[in-house]
Amino acid sequence: MKNVNQTVINNANTVFEKKDDKYFGYKSRFGDIVIGGAYSYRFVVHYAKTNQDVVIIPGDVNTVTTPVCTTLEERLWKPEKTAQARRDEIVEQAKADVEELVLNGYDGEGFWGAEGNETYRKFSYSVEFLPDRKKRKVTALIRRTSDIDPRHVGRAKAAPSDCFNVHIGKAIALRRALGLAVPDEYLNAPQPTEVRVGDIVHYSRTFPRLTVSEGPYDRACCVSIRLVRQFLGDGITTIIDDSREEVGE
Repeated sequence: MKNVNQTVINNANTVFEKKDDKYFGYKSRFGDIVIGGAYSYRFVVHYAKTNQDVVIIPGDVNTVTTPVCTTLEERLWKPEKTAQARRDEIVEQAKADVEELVLNGYDGEGFWGAEGNETYRKFSYSVEFLPDRKKRKVTALIRRTSDIDPRHVGRAKAAPSDCFNVHIGKAIALRRALGLAVPDEYLNAPQPTEVRVGDIVHYSRTFPRLTVSEGPYDRACCVSIRLVRQFLGDGITTIIDDSREEVGE
């Protein structure tokens, strides 16, 4: 039950935990669910539609990191999001987070913000990001305009088994530089499952770093998306960087 909101579970009337294609009774405030009993998808859908405060804990942490909760009888069943859909959401959240913090941040001493916001600006700051894709890390530097050395530094580094994404890295590094909490979804984003043009892949032991393209296979730098789709999941071919800044995503 890693990454599940415990408060939601505690407040729920009924809780199911998904394991493979079965749903097991985890909690029942009304005593109408057998704890540990196995239930079908059809049963759980009907139960969630006709009862209040039902929580389903997904068994695959790469599918979704928050439980599905029904609070009103008329709420329809919400299907689980795929790992790729959830990752896409987190990347967009990270981009918006960085944009907001760069424009309207606060470091404990003073604000900085967009032009025209002088009333709330105590000091003038700049934010610089230093991404290093080969080392799979991002550094955020915050300087006061009059300083050469940064006043605050934050760093983010992808784990060896994780796909690097510069947007998530920037959000983590900037929040650490500001002393802000880092959302759990940034630290535990699901891994990509769908290859896209602009991704960087470990294609083989001979070609550990190639960019995915629409065109034909070029062993010097690129590999076609058709080939990657064919071999993705073979235990060797993996997506190692899905930042795709060069293609405007």
